[in-house]
Amino acid sequence: MNRRRFIAIVGTGAVTGLAGCVSELGTDDNDENGDDDNSGENETDGEEHGAVLAVESYIAAAADGDLEAMSDAMHTHHPFDPLEMSEAAKDDENTDFTLESDQIDDYEVELVDAEYEPDDVYEIPYVEFWFQDVDLETVLEGEEAALVAVETEMVEDGETILEEETFVSLTDDGEWTVFVQYEAPPEIPDDDPVEDEAYRIVENLEFDEAAERVEVHFERDLGIDVEEVNIYSTSLERENTGYGSDDVDGLPITMLTLPFDPEGDEIVVTALVDDEELVVHREEYEP
Repeated sequence: MNRRRFIAIVGTGAVTGLAGCVSELGTDDNDENGDDDNSGENETDGEEHGAVLAVESYIAAAADGDLEAMSDAMHTHHPFDPLEMSEAAKDDENTDFTLESDQIDDYEVELVDAEYEPDDVYEIPYVEFWFQDVDLETVLEGEEAALVAVETEMVEDGETILEEETFVSLTDDGEWTVFVQYEAPPEIPDDDPVEDEAYRIVENLEFDEAAERVEVHFERDLGIDVEEVNIYSTSLERENTGYGSDDVDGLPITMLTLPFDPEGDEIVVTALVDDEELVVHREEYEP
C-alpha cells in the first residue's frame, strides 16, 4: 500500500521528494476570528511580517488537522497540497493518506531573511523537478519572498527532541503563503581522492549533454564497507545520495544520476566509511 504521510520530521520533504514536502507542527494561539491578514506592508520586526503569519496559519491548521486551512495557507502552485492528496487517496484503494501532528509539544516561528530573492529558489535541490508542471519563472515574477524558520519540540518515546525546518514564503498575487521547504546548497568537499585502491568504487561516469544529466556507475565488488555514497555537481551545487545496506555486500545500487552543467562542471564522488566522508573520485566535464 502507498502510505502518504505528513509528519513532523525535519527534512522529510527533501529526503522523499514525494508526500512530505510540508511538516505538521505544534499548536499556537491564533486570532479569535481565525482571519489573520497575511497581506499588506512587510513588517520586518519578527512576528508581524506577513511571511511569519502565513507559516503560523499553516502550522495551526496542521495541528488541528484542518487540511482545507492548510491548503489555504499554501501557495496556489505548491507541489504537495495535502487537501488534494487526501482527496486523491480516497479514490485510490492502494493509497493511504495519514496526517500526523500529535508528537509536537511546542514550536517557535522566526523570520530569518525578509529579503530573500525569489529567483534563489532555483538553488534549492529538486525544486525544478517539483515544479516541472508549472512555469516557475512566471510564478516568481513580481512576487516577494522570505525565509521563515520553525523550531519544534517533539516528544517521542518519552524523549524531547528539537527539530528545525525552514520554509520559503512567497507572495501569491501579493498575499504571503507557504511555498516550499528551503534547503541550503550542499557543502562540497574539496579534498583530493584517497589513494588507497580499496576506495576505487567508481566504475565510470557517463555524461548526457542533451539531458544535462550524468550517470555515476559503481563497482559491484567493493573492498570496503560503504555506509553511503554522495555525488556532487560542483557547478550547479547539487547532490544525490545512495545508501548502503547490511543485507547485501557492497552497495545495493550500481548507479546514481545527477544534473550537471554542460558548459563545464566537476563531479565529486564521496563515500561515507566509519562515519567519515571521503572523496573517492573527481572528474571534470569540458564541453
